Amino acid sequence: MSADQNFVPLRSIRPAPVVFGAGAAIGVLGGTIGLGGAEFRLPLLIGLFGFAALSAVILNKAMSLVVVLVALPARLAAVPAAEVAARWPVAVNLLAGSLLGAWAGASWAVRMRTASLYKVLAVSC
Repeated sequence: MSADQNFVPLRSIRPAPVVFGAGAAIGVLGGTIGLGGAEFRLPLLIGLFGFAALSAVILNKAMSLVVVLVALPARLAAVPAAEVAARWPVAVNLLAGSLLGAWAGASWAVRMRTASLYKVLAVSC
C-alpha cells in the first residue's frame, strides 16, 4: 500500500456536520482538561472514520500540532510567565524526554506491523 492510500478512509466519508461535531466535542473536552485532544481523536479516526492505524496516528499528530499552536496564545495569557519560568527545569526536562520519546515512538510506529500497531493503540487508548 502506498503512502497516498494510507490517508484514504476505509469507510465512506461521514457528513461534514458529524465530523465537525466530533471535532468540537474533542476540542471542548481536550481544552477543558489541558490536552490537545489527540487521546480522544485517535479512537474516532480509527473506529468512526475508518482510517488505518498508521494513517490515523500521522493525521492525529498533524492535527495536534495545529491545535496546540492555536491554543498556545490563550494559555500563555492565562498563566503568568513568571510562574512558568520558576519551574523551567521541570519543563525543559519533561520536554526533552517527550521529544526523545516521540522520536523513538514515531520511528517504531512506521516499522511496526499493522496488527502490532493496533494492539499498541488499543492498550494506550
